[in-house]
Amino acid sequence: MCTELGGDGAMMEAYVEEAGNTSLCSVATGDGCSDKERAYIDKMKAKGPEDQAAQLRRLQGMEAGAMKPELKSWTMKPELKSWLNKRKKILGQLVKSHEEL
Repeated sequence: MCTELGGDGAMMEAYVEEAGNTSLCSVATGDGCSDKERAYIDKMKAKGPEDQAAQLRRLQGMEAGAMKPELKSWTMKPELKSWLNKRKKILGQLVKSHEEL
């Protein structure tokens, strides 16, 4: 399996995240996060819990096809879908951290 997923580990990480429906990026520590993910975390931490939850619902709606009728036939490129999933996982961690308080 290691040869199929490449030698640099990036494909293995992507596979683990997708297959396990998890994220290696920790919002609390920043460990396992790319620069792009860290920038998004900082941006969303600056917003309040209500805005974070609203953004999570918006992204969930995009994935579920709850878009405008004229956009329903539009298919998302794999890179965009991957970034959508990463943002949902980041927001999920942020929302959950507020619920635990």
